[in-house]
Amino acid sequence: MKFASYNEWLEFIKDGHIPEIRRPILESWKHSRLAGLSPHMFPQKLSQNPVKEPSPYLTRARQELESLLRSLDATRRIAGLLCGTSGEILAIFGTDKNIINVLDSIGIRENVLLSEDSAGSNAVALTINHKCPAVCHGAEHYLEKLHPLTTAAAPLYNPDGSLEGYLALIGIMPDTDCLTLRALTVMVVQLLDRDMRMQRSQVIHNHLKQQISGIFNDDQKATLLISRSGFIRQVNPAALKLFDASETFLDEKNFDSTAQCTPSLKEIAKSAIPCFNQPMEIRLNKRRLAVTFDRIPMFSEKDEFLGSIIFFKGKTTTPHTESVTYARFTFSDIIGNSAPLVRAKELAMKTAETSVSAFIFGPSGTGKEMFAQSIHNASERKDQPFIAINCAAIPREIAESELFGYASGAFTGAKKGGNIGKLEAANKGTVFLDEIGDMPLELQAKLLRMLEERTISRVGSQKEIPVNIRIIAATNRDVAELVETGKFREDLYYRLHVTSIELPKLTDCRDDIPELVEHFITYYNEIMGKKVNGIMPEIMERFKLYTWPGNIRELKNTIEFAVMLNSGEEMIAWKDLPGDLRTILLYRDLNVDNTATSDPLSQERINLQSTEKMLYEKALKLSDYNLSKAAVYLNVGRSTLYRKLKKFGINPR
Repeated sequence: MKFASYNEWLEFIKDGHIPEIRRPILESWKHSRLAGLSPHMFPQKLSQNPVKEPSPYLTRARQELESLLRSLDATRRIAGLLCGTSGEILAIFGTDKNIINVLDSIGIRENVLLSEDSAGSNAVALTINHKCPAVCHGAEHYLEKLHPLTTAAAPLYNPDGSLEGYLALIGIMPDTDCLTLRALTVMVVQLLDRDMRMQRSQVIHNHLKQQISGIFNDDQKATLLISRSGFIRQVNPAALKLFDASETFLDEKNFDSTAQCTPSLKEIAKSAIPCFNQPMEIRLNKRRLAVTFDRIPMFSEKDEFLGSIIFFKGKTTTPHTESVTYARFTFSDIIGNSAPLVRAKELAMKTAETSVSAFIFGPSGTGKEMFAQSIHNASERKDQPFIAINCAAIPREIAESELFGYASGAFTGAKKGGNIGKLEAANKGTVFLDEIGDMPLELQAKLLRMLEERTISRVGSQKEIPVNIRIIAATNRDVAELVETGKFREDLYYRLHVTSIELPKLTDCRDDIPELVEHFITYYNEIMGKKVNGIMPEIMERFKLYTWPGNIRELKNTIEFAVMLNSGEEMIAWKDLPGDLRTILLYRDLNVDNTATSDPLSQERINLQSTEKMLYEKALKLSDYNLSKAAVYLNVGRSTLYRKLKKFGINPR
């Protein structure tokens, strides 16, 4: 991070010269000048608001900040500020009285306004303007009296998302590192935010448990208490017996490794609508149980949905059978009109008109299976099976028998008469091989043979069974690199790579976010019986700036959680968001561009990429599409060649 120098500040003050400094600082300098502030004045404008007692939240914030200051090295000359919503200083404190005196001498005292139109550029003013943590270092302060300071500030939001004020740390240069000060400020507000949310969650949890005392004494009927988030809060002995679990069953991670439920407990938990005699399948290691359940929702006195009691009935062991699935998504279900998404959709629609194999690339959560299902449903195979196989989820030791099936007596415990595999079950339809980069090499060889000969043989049998399958593969890994390192067969890669579809990250389709949010709210309203009409505008603005590492899936899960948590209000509010995401959106600087000027070489970079693409295309033609020769012509390694071809969307044939 480059900070503005005194000379840059001086040139701006004297003749308005525009320096190449951080954009927020430059904008603040301009606003300060327009406000008519003298750069040589003291910050002295007093707040017109009557002095009032700090809220319990601000009092708690002060306690956290004072605790931090006491724990710091005595040599660190740092003071803390607590400011109101307009930027007025409510309290100044610190362990070093000297810095308190220094601040007082330059006008930093209680009831002074630190807003931009009163005190020019400073961390509190920047935080007010941009609604996120900020720093201001030395000569970046518009007022010269503040140049000896480094300031860092962050907003303080209560659990409902309402602004309570601002918290700031001030250090004396050169003793204080600017970024360290900012990190300390953010740490305090995040700790405070997490602490307050945990207190709120505990109140809800205690209220829920009070309502159901006595119900769990019935040892005959398996009963669970689950929160609205899907966490198990209480369990009776009959439920432990049903799930073949101990008290560690209450630990969600342990539960997920013990049993898999369809529908999942989290899916059951999110609805506040009672239901009775609903079917459920419970998978416990090698056993599958068929049960039914009743769901009784629980509410607080304020009619806030807290969670549900689940009663289980019946218990029959079901044999392992292969279920054929059918695709439910079509291209009309793919939401968004951004250019990268439209390109991917158009290519997928053209692919659906043929029977060729396809490879879908894209980060996790971008909708690879949705695209695969849409291709299937737009093809001639739409009335035939669609089977999705997660190659990373199948245990290595049973992967071959899962895909290809097995003959009677193929191994100890094999079912009499054998078992059909997923590829055979998909005959005349489509198989979606997700996470194909994790498929074992020995299985890759057998898959390649199936693609070339259009036949399969079950484990333990020599009989060739004809199959007519379309393969759509997908991965979020760099398959070219896997090929280069010998972890993926090159011949299989090109056998599948007839059509390549690249799905964009959500950050490349930011304009689609409002439409996606609206779609997901409508969807979950129907499932949960809610009437949420939208999302607060300030949250939507932060959504557009957030990086969404989990892409569309993360956004979908966020809206699902928010609709579930919404207590009847018209709009999704801050309190409805998942805690970790809420903290990021409230307290992290999400602005991508903090520089004062745009990239001066942007056009040159575009031209360079275009030239590079032409170079790679020419090398392929000269080598007659022999990749080894093309790599030699270009003087690059094979892995680099693969990456570039993928980047430029060049089909190596």
